[in-house]
Amino acid sequence: MRHWRFCFEALKDISHKYKVSLFEGDSFKIFRELNEKYHIQNVYSHQETGLQHTFARDIALKKFFKDQNIIWKESISNGVFRGLENRNSWEKKWLTFMNSEIVEIPESKLCFKASNEFTISDELKNDLNKNDPKKLSGGEKFAHKMIRDFLDSKVNSYFYNISKPHESRYFCSRLSPYLAFGCISTRQVYQRCKSIRDNSTVNKRSLDQFTTRLRWQAHFIQKLEMQVDIEYQNLNSAFNGIREKKDKKKFKSWKNGSTGYPLIDAAMRCVKESGYLNFRLRATVVSFLTHHLWQPWQPGSYYLAKMFLDYEPGIHYSQFQMQAGTTGINTLRIYNPVKQSLDKDPEAKFIKKWVPELSKLPTALIHQPWNITPMEEALYDFSYGVDYPKRIINHESEARNARERLWKIKKTDKSKYQGLKILSRHVNSRGRLNKG
Repeated sequence: MRHWRFCFEALKDISHKYKVSLFEGDSFKIFRELNEKYHIQNVYSHQETGLQHTFARDIALKKFFKDQNIIWKESISNGVFRGLENRNSWEKKWLTFMNSEIVEIPESKLCFKASNEFTISDELKNDLNKNDPKKLSGGEKFAHKMIRDFLDSKVNSYFYNISKPHESRYFCSRLSPYLAFGCISTRQVYQRCKSIRDNSTVNKRSLDQFTTRLRWQAHFIQKLEMQVDIEYQNLNSAFNGIREKKDKKKFKSWKNGSTGYPLIDAAMRCVKESGYLNFRLRATVVSFLTHHLWQPWQPGSYYLAKMFLDYEPGIHYSQFQMQAGTTGINTLRIYNPVKQSLDKDPEAKFIKKWVPELSKLPTALIHQPWNITPMEEALYDFSYGVDYPKRIINHESEARNARERLWKIKKTDKSKYQGLKILSRHVNSRGRLNKG
């Protein structure tokens, strides 16, 4: 619902300038009814890199448009290109597109016959109109405000704070949902950044790190564009057959933020309420689920797809598999939840906000509450296992087990062979893309 609400807010924002109709239902049926009413000549959209079911929907719509002599014109979206068999020319194509002219369409060209009409059920309308102060509001107006605020006052501190759970919420651009839902384009953001780069007051390293991540965004979406089954299949088939059994109790503890590991629990409670985590926290909670709890990555990916306001399928499933270690080509990263907590949230600001039951403890114990002594429990009026759950696993021993299992597979001939095939398809053969 948070995704639909964000889209609805974006459409309401558009409706202040242009005539908009919103329909609820099957897209094929809706287009057929619209065609009967308006005799459609052209349909305009961006090229969506979605999932298997949206791909099947587009194939059916394409056939319908062709049968009805309707021209479907799709525009390139954010530097992702269809029909590529490998990446040898991708980076050059992306840069060319990012630097190409942005043409503003005159408002007079966007006066449709439709009126501002929202033909949706009352139940859905009530859900869509609910206000949630913890979440960002959708729309082009807010997107431009976010990039303006970021470049005016935050970008210089961006790189220093990007991995910190608490500070990143204020110093990151927070543009990701606006990019994911098309409220602003990557090309617009890229060119805004480029226009200020020579400004003497701008921290060029920080700005360059931000624009590099715009390229990474398209890089990962391009993976899904070229291989749609990464939503549910291991990218490297050598890893098939591991983590097949889901432990409902462990998964529920992870999902609800009751694992007994403060940083993990804070992150899972935070994303459920706010829809946002920085990249390091996303990697850490996925690592914990798949390595420490040894759970299949697919259920976790579907759950967090609903939680992340900025859910972008190409990034989401590529990153999930990278952190789960099922690509076979990336460095195996098993994030230590205690080390991450101590390094990235040393004063426990983030943990105190989202796991307030720990706030009465001194900082050292907040990070590792299992170390509390009976005397300290009495001193701080805190009962470990009652006020806060005991940890459900030992992270050190489980990390060792996961590392041994994964490396055993990664060293096999099958994994290496599959890895070469993946590299030839998804990575520039004349020089690997950074963080690829």
